[in-house]
Amino acid sequence: MGAGTLLEAELLAPNRAQRIGAIQRLDYHEAVVLTHDTWKFDAGGIPQFAFLLATARDVNAEGNDDDEVLLLRVEGTAPLSLEADLHAVREEALRDALSRHRDASPSVVLDVDLDPFTRNRASFTGLRCRILGTFYEDDLDGTRRLEFGADVDNFYATSTYRVLKPIGEGLSTIASYLKPSPHPVEQVRIGSVRYSATRRRALAAKQADAAVAVNIHDFIGHKTGLLGMTRTGKSNTAKIIVARTFLVSAQRKACGQPPIGQLIFDPQGEYANDNTQDGTAIAAIGDRHVRIYRFGAGGEQAHVRPLGINFFDPAQIEAVQSMIAEQLRTDGNSGYVRDFAGTEFGDVDGDRRRTAHAQRGRLLLYAALLRAGFTAPQRNPGSTNPYSIVLPIKSELRDAITNQARQSPFRLMGNSGMCAVAGNQIQTLVDATLALRDAGAQPAVEFCDNPIWQATEPIYTASSGGRQVRGWRNLNDLRPFHNPDTAADVADEIYRNLCHGLIVIVDLHIGTPAVIATLSEAITRRLLKHQTTAFTSGQEPPSIQVMLEEAHNLFSTKKYGDDGDVWVKLAKEAAKLRIGMLYATQEVSGVAHQVKANTANWVVAHLNNRTELNELSKFYDFGSFADAVLSSEDRGYVRLKTLSSPFIVPVQIEKYDASLVNEARAAAGDPPLAAGHG
Repeated sequence: MGAGTLLEAELLAPNRAQRIGAIQRLDYHEAVVLTHDTWKFDAGGIPQFAFLLATARDVNAEGNDDDEVLLLRVEGTAPLSLEADLHAVREEALRDALSRHRDASPSVVLDVDLDPFTRNRASFTGLRCRILGTFYEDDLDGTRRLEFGADVDNFYATSTYRVLKPIGEGLSTIASYLKPSPHPVEQVRIGSVRYSATRRRALAAKQADAAVAVNIHDFIGHKTGLLGMTRTGKSNTAKIIVARTFLVSAQRKACGQPPIGQLIFDPQGEYANDNTQDGTAIAAIGDRHVRIYRFGAGGEQAHVRPLGINFFDPAQIEAVQSMIAEQLRTDGNSGYVRDFAGTEFGDVDGDRRRTAHAQRGRLLLYAALLRAGFTAPQRNPGSTNPYSIVLPIKSELRDAITNQARQSPFRLMGNSGMCAVAGNQIQTLVDATLALRDAGAQPAVEFCDNPIWQATEPIYTASSGGRQVRGWRNLNDLRPFHNPDTAADVADEIYRNLCHGLIVIVDLHIGTPAVIATLSEAITRRLLKHQTTAFTSGQEPPSIQVMLEEAHNLFSTKKYGDDGDVWVKLAKEAAKLRIGMLYATQEVSGVAHQVKANTANWVVAHLNNRTELNELSKFYDFGSFADAVLSSEDRGYVRLKTLSSPFIVPVQIEKYDASLVNEARAAAGDPPLAAGHG
C-alpha cells in the first residue's frame, strides 16, 4: 500500500468526506476556513463543533504529496478580509432602496435584490476552527495504520489546502479513533455523532447515524464520571456500560479466564426494576447472572436475596462490628469509638484465652443490642435449638451472679465450665456481672479485665472515662438492618457473587438515607478488605466494577481528607485493587479535585449552571462546549472523552433496550428474551 493510500481510503474518499471549502488562515493552533452557502447546503450544513479535515495532499500528483490530514473542530465564525466591504455594499443597497421607493416598508426595502456577482461574493463566510491534531500513516508490526498526533508539526501556504466535512464511515472512523495501546481493545458501539440539538439537516442529509464506538476496556478498572442533571440519560449510559462489561466478562469466563464482577448501588431501584425511561432493567440479563439484594425480600425468587444481617450470629460478627463502628463515628473520634473499631470479636483457633475474651465481648455487645431494642433470634443459626450464646464462666463467678440476680441466667454444659445463656437472660447476666465488678468482687473484676470487654462496655453503659456518651443509643438506627433469620453475612455473600462474575444490584430504594448510607458503607468496606487481603498476599485481586450515584455526597473535598472514610478509601485505592468505579453526579464541583483528576472517562450531559461548567472547564477542553452543555437538555446527548480517545466527541448515546440485553444473554449462552419484553 503506497504512502497516503490509507488516508485516502479511510478519511478522504468521496463517500467518506465532502469538500466544503479551503483554508483562509492557518497557524499551529487555529484555522479559519473559507466556505460558501452553496457548499454548506450541499454538505448538509456545518454546525458548531463539527469535525472538518484539511489536507495539502494533491490526489492527482505523482509523488511529493504531504501525507498528513489536519483534524479541525468548528468553534464559531470568523471575519473574512473583505467582509467589511461586502457589509458596506449591502448597507448601501438598502439605503438606495429606501431612497428610491415611496413604500418604505421592510418587505420592500430589505428584500431588495443584489446583483448576482455581489450576492455570490456575500455568500462566502469564515469558520473559526480549533486544530485538534494530525492524522498520518505509520507502520506497526508490518501493518499500515492511522496514527493521530495532538498537534501540528508543519503547515504550508493556505492556498494548498482542501477542507472537507467527514460523513458516514469517514466520520465514524474519526469519532471512534483509539490511541495505540498495549492494553486489550474491544470496540463496541455506544451511540452516534451528534453535533447539535437541532438535527433537521443531519437527518435530511442522512448524516445522523455515524457510529461512535468505544473501547469497553477503557471502563474496566478505571474511573468513569457520568456528569449531568437528573433525567439527562446518565442511568441509560450506565446500563449500556454495565451490559457491555458483562459481555466481556462472559467471554472471559468462556475462555477459562477470571470474570468481572459488577456491584451497583441502586438508591432509586432503576437498575433492578423495569422503568418507563427504557423499559428494560439490568436484571433482564438473567437470573443466573444477576443477584438483587433488597429489604423485605422473602425468597420467592432465587436471585432476589434479603438485605440485612443477623446481629446475633457470631459468624457475622465482622459485619456487625463494621456497621456499629461506622455508626459510632457520629460520636466523633472518641477513644472508645477507636478502641471498638480496632477490636477483634472473632474466635481464635488454638488460643482458648483470646477466644474466651472474644466470647465475653460478644456477650456484652449482644446485651447492648438488646438494650437498643434489637430482637434476639428464635433459633441458633443453622439449628433448631433455641437461641443462646455459649462461653466459659468460672464456678465462683457463676455462684456470685446467681446470688446477685436471684436467679441462674445460664445453663451448664457438662463439666467443662461452658455455659449457655438464653437470649432473654443476656442482659440479666451482664447487669449482674457489672454490679459485682463495681462492688469489687474479684471473679467479676477478672472476668471484665480484658481489652475487648473494655472497648465494648461504653456502648452498653453509655459512659466512657467518667462522661456520658450516646453509646447504645447510636445503635437505634441500625435496627432496620437486623434480620434474625439471616444465616450468612450479606457482605461476604455479595463479594463471593462478584468473584464469580455476577452483577450484584443492591436495591436501596426502600431504605431511609441513614440505612442506605450505613449498609452501602459496610458492603464497600468488606469489598475493600477482601481485595486488600488478596493484594497484600501477592495474589491478583478479582476484577470488580462499582457503580455509585450521588457521588458529590461521597467524594466531597471536605471528606477527602478523612482516610477513615470508606468512600475516600475506595477512591484512593481502587486502581491498585483492580476496582473500576462508575460514579454519577449533577454537581461536578462537589466531587473532590483528586477524584476528577484521576477520572479516565468523562460522559458529560446537560448541566444547568456556570459554577459546574467552570469546574468542568478545568479538564481537557470541555470549556469549548460550555455554552452548548448549558443550553441543550436533550436526554442522552453528551460530550464523551474516553481513556483511549484523544479528543472529545459529541455523541447521542443509544438506548439501552432488549437487543442489547439479548446480546449479553447470548454471550452467556442464554436464549433471548421472550417477544414483547421491554
